[in-house]
Amino acid sequence: AGKFIGIARDSVAPLMLYLFVPLVIFNGVINTKLDLSIISLPFITFIISCGLCLLFYKISGFVWQDSTRNLVALSAGTGNTGYFGLPLALLLFNDQGEGIYIMAILGLTVYENSLGFYMIARGKHTAAECISKLVRLPAIYALLGGLIFNLLQVPIPDVFTEFMKHIKGAYTVLGMMIIGVGIAGLKHFKIDASFIGITFLAKFIAWPLLIALVINLDIHFFGFFDQTIYQALILLSLVPLAANVVVLASLMDIHPDKAATAVLLSTIVSIIYIPLMVSCFIL
Repeated sequence: AGKFIGIARDSVAPLMLYLFVPLVIFNGVINTKLDLSIISLPFITFIISCGLCLLFYKISGFVWQDSTRNLVALSAGTGNTGYFGLPLALLLFNDQGEGIYIMAILGLTVYENSLGFYMIARGKHTAAECISKLVRLPAIYALLGGLIFNLLQVPIPDVFTEFMKHIKGAYTVLGMMIIGVGIAGLKHFKIDASFIGITFLAKFIAWPLLIALVINLDIHFFGFFDQTIYQALILLSLVPLAANVVVLASLMDIHPDKAATAVLLSTIVSIIYIPLMVSCFIL
């Protein structure tokens, strides 16, 4: 569609951002049985995101002394948890699992619009500007609304529940489609083996290892989480590099060609990597 029909990402993205994503998040949260373990997930994923961002900023400093290390740092702390991961969560999990996954990715959303955004902007934007960007995200209000409805036990009409079955199906298709349309619109690719290697190290090695560490610590010492939370965290750790990295790299003019190539290759790798890992650790 992107290559031969001429559909642009900007044609689909606003529909997803302002309609489908908030509805899916709101529905996921209102149907989740909340407890302290689930509410803690955004804090855990935010800490992991920030930690990996700062770690890979330091590591990449041994290879680059320019803004490339800022791009690596941003990439290390996030992933395509929304347009790639959420459709998979809708397919793999029940209502409780969907809500848990949504709560978990909130930490990455906050990271992208705080430390991650500041890192890629190289200090061009103030903390106030980062907060301003965060509070304009429709997904934040959908999540807060879902939490209020859930905690107050506001009854949800059956017609909304039936409506959301169609919305989730459409989101699954459009979420994957927006990635393909975005890739189809990329004009320049630049193979930088070092950049691809270090971003893949962060996304496909460091993220799964850290999540595995969290899960194993919980299994052997804390017993705070259940199997559904483990599965949601595993899926979150497996997604490819975030497509938003290309958008921010283009806006800031920080090697968008390198970012585009890395995101494309990580998405291709994920076609094999994710089904293999899901079959081993989730199904």
